[in-house]
Amino acid sequence: MVPSAVALIIAALVFILASVLSVPTKSPKFILTSGTGFTITSTISSSPTSQIAALLYPGVQRYLWYTAQNPMTVPITVTSLSIAAVTPPAGCPTSNLDYSSTTFSGSLVVPASGTNAVAVPISLIDTSTNQDSCENTVFNFVYAGTATYSEVYATTTAVKSSGVTYTATVTASASSTQDPVPSSPTGTVTFSEGSNTFCTDVPLNSTGTTTSTATCGPIANGSVTAVYTNSDDNFTGSSGTGS
Repeated sequence: MVPSAVALIIAALVFILASVLSVPTKSPKFILTSGTGFTITSTISSSPTSQIAALLYPGVQRYLWYTAQNPMTVPITVTSLSIAAVTPPAGCPTSNLDYSSTTFSGSLVVPASGTNAVAVPISLIDTSTNQDSCENTVFNFVYAGTATYSEVYATTTAVKSSGVTYTATVTASASSTQDPVPSSPTGTVTFSEGSNTFCTDVPLNSTGTTTSTATCGPIANGSVTAVYTNSDDNFTGSSGTGS
């Protein structure tokens, strides 16, 4: 192939992304689809292990680096990334581009308010014909992706005596504006008076949308501390003291 027929594609790929937030009811586990939960950009690199900017060149292996950008205040795990549609430049058909291996499936953890990237193979096919119409042009991509995340709700624990038993009430915060009200806290509560533990790992019972209680007897003589331990990673631990 003569030099004038060598096609170079600028590694500036336009992306269009619109996301929909989908959440199940009565659960703090969430599913994000490409859009409001996170966004995707990309670069072309000559390396599968580092982002070394490069141009697509006919017959030469290149790598598309997806970068997931997480604006949320909790980490997300991206489970899939793909090119949903391609708009080729005029005179340079989509068939010139091999993007058959650009679908990512796995677990890409993106920190809160941060980014993470992963590489997939992409290349410009050497058609053995004049590809001048592809030179210095841009393929426009529409990306799709999915991710999951868990909202860890803060809790408070209050202790109250009935004169016969102690009851610990664990309340979950529902202050997050992007999430539904959490289910009631799950786990156990341990009651102690000073260094004396007299009720260990008492299971919580749901008493409302955001509250659960655990009851312990007999009555202690002084101030009692209740320590809540979560069992499903959806709520923070907490403690409270009462008499």
